[in-house]
Amino acid sequence: MKAICAYASQFYRAESQEPTTRLSEQNFLQQLDDSTRYYGSLIGVGAGEAFYVREALNVEDPVALLTRPMNIYS
Repeated sequence: MKAICAYASQFYRAESQEPTTRLSEQNFLQQLDDSTRYYGSLIGVGAGEAFYVREALNVEDPVALLTRPMNIYS
């Protein structure tokens, strides 16, 4: 969040006369923080990020996938 906040001029500022965008909505940073905490909670960490893939992922054994130890380097 510190890195994101380095671009503070892109986010909500009450005095701004610029057109409102998704980034400049008043609650955007709070929603972003809530989202990263939610996705982090799904994997047992403080913050996480969801991602989309263009193609289907082949998972031959979903039980093995979900019960294996989590190793971020594998």
